[in-house]
Amino acid sequence: MRRWLLSFLMLMPLSAAADDALVGIGYLNGLVGLNLEWATEHNSFYGMPALYVDSGGLDTDEFRWVAGWRHKMERGLMSENGFYTGLMAGDLGGDRHYERLGMGVELGHQWVKPYSRWTVSAAVGALESLDCNDYKAAIRCDSEEERDRYDLDVEPVVVLGVSFSLRR
Repeated sequence: MRRWLLSFLMLMPLSAAADDALVGIGYLNGLVGLNLEWATEHNSFYGMPALYVDSGGLDTDEFRWVAGWRHKMERGLMSENGFYTGLMAGDLGGDRHYERLGMGVELGHQWVKPYSRWTVSAAVGALESLDCNDYKAAIRCDSEEERDRYDLDVEPVVVLGVSFSLRR
């Protein structure tokens, strides 16, 4: 499922003529990474390969990712300041030791200059359910009681993000 979703999101920009290619850095709910974006006249498609960071520092053991689509509101252009809406998917709720995939709906604002762009966004979404064995040590999931106690159900999530990109 993950490969299919990632392939779909990465192939979407190929169907549209890219007006701008943006490269920068992004932060999204504990993920820091390279922000790669293709902006057309009214839409933008992005991918962010990232690493998890917290008070313990950067976790270089596991690669994380987030991908999405943004659409300019008010019939505006992606090359102008203003609000946008969008969809995102990826590791929206993981922790240092495990990945937790989710999907969300995004609302944000962008400030565009001739050679740069800042974005600030917030999203609401849902995280996938995880079994105890998926994210805890095997010894913690020995009994049925422990598995029931540590299983994670589908949960809502709020995602906050910021990015800075250079425009071509």
